[in-house]
Amino acid sequence: MSEIELAIVAVAAIATAALTAAAGTGGGLVLLIVILQFVDPLVAISAHGVIQLVSNGTRTLTLRRGIEHQLLRWYVMPLVPATIVGYLIADGIPRGAGRAAVGLFALVAVWWPAATKWLAPRPSTGKRFALVGALAGVTNPTIGAPGPLLAPAFRAATTDHVKFVATFSLAQFLNHTVKVIIFTVAGFAWAEHGSLIVVAAAGVIVGTRVGARYLRRADPNLLDSLFKLAVTAGGLRLIVDLLW
Repeated sequence: MSEIELAIVAVAAIATAALTAAAGTGGGLVLLIVILQFVDPLVAISAHGVIQLVSNGTRTLTLRRGIEHQLLRWYVMPLVPATIVGYLIADGIPRGAGRAAVGLFALVAVWWPAATKWLAPRPSTGKRFALVGALAGVTNPTIGAPGPLLAPAFRAATTDHVKFVATFSLAQFLNHTVKVIIFTVAGFAWAEHGSLIVVAAAGVIVGTRVGARYLRRADPNLLDSLFKLAVTAGGLRLIVDLLW
């Protein structure tokens, strides 16, 4: 990647991490869309996994007192086998189709939220979260940033916004940990993309600290509008690239 491209990724990492720290979800998907403008889907999803590991780890540490650990007992059980299945699927998807799939998922997540409401028809902390964990495992290596798909279940099961952000951050940290381990075992060449990972990881640390300061003061409507605008523009770009 060129210095200009790395600078764009760094700025996007700061902005999207701040968005996620304040809103709880969405920033990772926007950052993935930005990275996909410069590298192939499998590289983007792999590097993005390490970046989000840092982002969610920083956010989890910052908000650790708000974590509701009991939600994650059933959630973590299917993560490893489901992520292996997701990796096998992702490895067989052609480059252009992979980019378009992320773009299409982004548009559905933003403009058709009812498509994912079946995950959390009511607050639940029991076995239903095993289904959420399985879905997280399969979609993480294929889509790369399934946060908007998974967030409704955690919103329904947590008692306030801060606890939602904290608990969901830990869940995402676990998701990306498993994904990074599986990509490493599969032989992904992390060193070849070290500059991308380092620059973006530094950006998400800064962005998380900024966003966490405004967690209790952020305007949810403004955050939602910014998220929809960024995801729509990026998602359409990925789909158009495939068609033309």
